[in-house]
Amino acid sequence: MLPFWRANRGVCVQSSDPPPERATHPALFLLLYLPFGAVSGYLVATLERFYMDAGVSLAAFGLLISLALSPHIFKVAWAPLVDTTLGLRRWYGLASAVIAAGIAATGFLTPGPAAMPMLTVLAVGASLAATFSGMACESLMAHTTLPHRRGAAGGWSQAGSVGGAGLGGGAGLWLMSQLHSLALTGCIIGGVCALCSLAIVFAPSVIRPVRAVSYLKTLQLVVKDCWSVGWTRAGLLTLLIFLLPLGSGGAANLFSGMSKDWHVSIDTLSKFTWVVGVSTGLMALVGGFICDRMDRKTAYCLFGVLEGVLALGMALAPRTPEWFIVFAFAYSASIGLAYAAYAAVTLETIGAGAAATKWNLFASVSNIPVTIMPTVDGWAATRFGPGGMLQFEFWLALGAAALFATVSLATRRRPALALAS
Repeated sequence: MLPFWRANRGVCVQSSDPPPERATHPALFLLLYLPFGAVSGYLVATLERFYMDAGVSLAAFGLLISLALSPHIFKVAWAPLVDTTLGLRRWYGLASAVIAAGIAATGFLTPGPAAMPMLTVLAVGASLAATFSGMACESLMAHTTLPHRRGAAGGWSQAGSVGGAGLGGGAGLWLMSQLHSLALTGCIIGGVCALCSLAIVFAPSVIRPVRAVSYLKTLQLVVKDCWSVGWTRAGLLTLLIFLLPLGSGGAANLFSGMSKDWHVSIDTLSKFTWVVGVSTGLMALVGGFICDRMDRKTAYCLFGVLEGVLALGMALAPRTPEWFIVFAFAYSASIGLAYAAYAAVTLETIGAGAAATKWNLFASVSNIPVTIMPTVDGWAATRFGPGGMLQFEFWLALGAAALFATVSLATRRRPALALAS
C-alpha cells in the first residue's frame, strides 16, 4: 500500500491475476444486490417504526437488529460452500427465494413485544440467506471484473445494496401508509426482490476455480488461498481497517426510531427514506469513481471520518424535521461512499481464486462493528440521549482513523539507505 495520505494516480494496485475472459458490466451488480439490501432496509425502517409504535423499546429493537446482522460476522464459515458446490447462479437463486419468502412472512406477525421472538427468527433467517446471495455476487465480481474497474464494481454493488435498503425501507413505509397492511406490504417487497434476482441470467457462467481430487483437498486449497492473502501487510491492514468502527453507519439503523425526537411524521419519514436510498446509491457510485483514482484505504478512512463529522453536526443542530432531513440525508450519503470504498478495498486485496471465501473473510471482520454498533448506539441513546449517541459516534470515528493512520505509517516500507561511497 502507498503511504497513508498519498494518493495513487490511476489504479491503486495492479493485480497479478489475468483479466477475465468475459467481463461483467459493473452496472449489473446494482440489480443483483437489491435483495441483499432490502432485508436490512425493511427491518430497520418499516418494521422498526411500527414495532416501536406498538410498545417495543429502541434498545430492544437495536438488539434485534444486531442479532439479525450476526450471520454476517460468521459467514466466512460457510463461504467455502459457494466456492466449491452447486455454482454461483444456483446459490444466488436459492438465497433470493428465501429472502423474498422471509420478508413476506414478517408481514403476517402482529407488531408488539409478543411478536419479537418470531420476528427475530425470520430476520435472522432472511439475513442468513442474504449472506449466500452476497457471496455469489462477490465471487462473480472477483472473477469477472477488470482490475481497473474494481472501484466502479464496488460502487455499483453498494449502490444496489443501499438501493435495496431504500426499497425495503422507504417503499415499505410508503406502501404501509397506503395499504395499512403489513402482510400486503411484505408480499410486495418480497415479490420485487424475487423479480430483481432474475438479473442473474445475464451474468456469465463462472467455472469453480477451486477443485481437487477430494472435497477435503478442495477445502485445504481454499484455506491455503485465504492464508496467502490474509497474512500479508495489505491483508492485515485491510483486516484492521474493517475491524475499526469506521464507515459502519451505526446511527442510521436507529434513525427511524429517533425521528420522533425531531418531530418527523411517518409520512415525511417514508418519503425521506425512499429518497435517501436512491441518493445513497448514487453516492456509492461516486465513491467507486473516487476509489479508482486514489489509495482505496485512504478513501475508506476519509469517508468514515466524514460520517462521524455529520453525526456530530446532527447532534448539535436544532431538533426540527428540517434539520433531521438535512443531516440524516448527508449521513446516509456518506454511508454510500464508505460502502463503495469497502467493496473496492476488498476486491483489491483478494484477487481471484477462492473469491467467496476470501471476500467473506474480510466481510466477516467488517461486519463486527456493523453488527455491534446498533446495540452500542442503542445503549448510548438510552444512557446519553440521541444527541449524546451521535457525539459518541464522532469520537469513535476520529479515534479509529487516527489508529489506522498510525499503524499504516509505522509499518510502511522505507527505502533502503544508499551506502556511502
